[in-house]
Amino acid sequence: MEASTLQSLIERLRRTGAEMSDVEAKSAAGGLPKSAAESLSAFANTNGGTLVLGLDENDGFRPVRLLDAAKLRDDLSALASDCLHPPLRIAVDVVEVEGLPIVVAEIDPLPSDNRPCYVASKGIATGSYVRVGDGDRRMTQAEIGLAIANRGQPRYDLEAVADAGIGDLDRVSFGRTLERVRQTSRAFRDLDEVAALERLRVLVRAENGALVPSLGGLLTFGSYPQQHFPQLTVSVVVFSGDETGPRFDDNPVIRGPVPELVSETMAVLRRHMRVRTHVDGSGRREQLDYPMEAVREAVVNALLHRDYSGVTRGTQVQIELHPDRLLVRSSGGLFGPVVLEDLGAEGVSSSRNSFLASLLSDTYLPLSDRLVAENRASGIPSMIKELQRSGLARPIFRNFANRFEVEFSRSELLDPATRQWLARLREPGLTQLHELALATMYHGRSISNAALRQFGANQADATAVLRDLVNNGLAVRTGGRRYATYSLGAPAETPDLFTGTPLQTDVAEVLRTLGSASAKDLIAATGYSRPTVLIRLEELIGEGLARAEGARTSPKRRYLWTGPK
Repeated sequence: MEASTLQSLIERLRRTGAEMSDVEAKSAAGGLPKSAAESLSAFANTNGGTLVLGLDENDGFRPVRLLDAAKLRDDLSALASDCLHPPLRIAVDVVEVEGLPIVVAEIDPLPSDNRPCYVASKGIATGSYVRVGDGDRRMTQAEIGLAIANRGQPRYDLEAVADAGIGDLDRVSFGRTLERVRQTSRAFRDLDEVAALERLRVLVRAENGALVPSLGGLLTFGSYPQQHFPQLTVSVVVFSGDETGPRFDDNPVIRGPVPELVSETMAVLRRHMRVRTHVDGSGRREQLDYPMEAVREAVVNALLHRDYSGVTRGTQVQIELHPDRLLVRSSGGLFGPVVLEDLGAEGVSSSRNSFLASLLSDTYLPLSDRLVAENRASGIPSMIKELQRSGLARPIFRNFANRFEVEFSRSELLDPATRQWLARLREPGLTQLHELALATMYHGRSISNAALRQFGANQADATAVLRDLVNNGLAVRTGGRRYATYSLGAPAETPDLFTGTPLQTDVAEVLRTLGSASAKDLIAATGYSRPTVLIRLEELIGEGLARAEGARTSPKRRYLWTGPK
């Protein structure tokens, strides 16, 4: 890591006053901390990150004098390769900052099929960690079990549902699929109905030899799968955003086979979406809050790729429609040799439920000639393209040990506030690609080389743009060299949108000046991401320097300064 990049990272830590989910700082004044192995494990088991040795968090993240920086670097590298299983190959540098050497390690996330990474001396049960917020947490036994299951190809979708029978399947639904596969494959043309369903693995043999539906078959064609698995549903919560009225506008639980879950979920979300006016080069047009194609891909992915093991069958797919965002949450993290930064690249996919995926690619949505899923590794790229076509920001993907989340923002990527902020930067030579990268980070999303290429840039141009932003102090790089991510920096010469004070001004200073502000106001005024601003506001409330008015989920929630003027 270059000295300028590390300096920007340290300034970011000082502004927020706390570590971040992708950065851990330790003093290491007395040598290699014992907790370093836990941090390496946590970063490898989550989404990667940066470990900095030689910064004292209790002293405002100031550098400390290390006994022997070179030895500390070598000890950390040896720890990663000798004391963790599987061994980690990390990039470790000694970088001089503010006159003192700092040891910096960049850790790439392990692919899901290599997890969990654990401290060998503690064993897998007590030595496996994940990153949560700004700290490391020991993995639960359920999370470890899920990680181990992901090392091979799960076959939960082929499990026999012993207390079900062919009568539990909808004949019209599987009849359309059989007609389709008979037209496209000679292997099914001469088979009777039962034999064809068995070849498709819709029907499998139970332990007693009886022919019964598989889990995947029941989920795809079952008349009512919840008779056997009552929690394999979709829960939709529509938040009102009204501080004086009911908290929810709607809260249905949607039941039925996967095709009906998709269809009914889309109908509920469409009913509660607003229509807004969008103006672009082609003129004025009206569009929904979110493109329905992108929403459908998110819903299908959640149902198709969720974990269906016994430990998670009590968990619903959860969808939250807020006034300012849409969140889709499903059980089980990413599966196979895929990491978070790979998402969106063409052809990148790994199906946890391969038989279910195959069935859904030949199954129609209710009362439609459209298939439920394409099974062509095109779901997330299509989702991103649809959002970009509508002028919206790239979705936020969050990967955890036990769940996966996709979040859409209702805000346009280049909305008036963002354009105003870009204009205030007064940075010469910004191309459209620079502005798209900055706008993405301004909306609280990190960006990577791969994500920037989704705007149409080639790899060399994306690399050059991100390097420019880091060199100019507009972005801060974290994570490993292969999976580096970039977040918004805050150059001291950049004026904020409200008072003309530097962007590096703390949230507290801006709130004190304004007296009252929304989170959106503070994000625009400071340049920090939404999570950073909200964390700082909670700290101020805890310190008695601020108070909040309005519901936590309301976009009208405001924060008032109560400290000394």
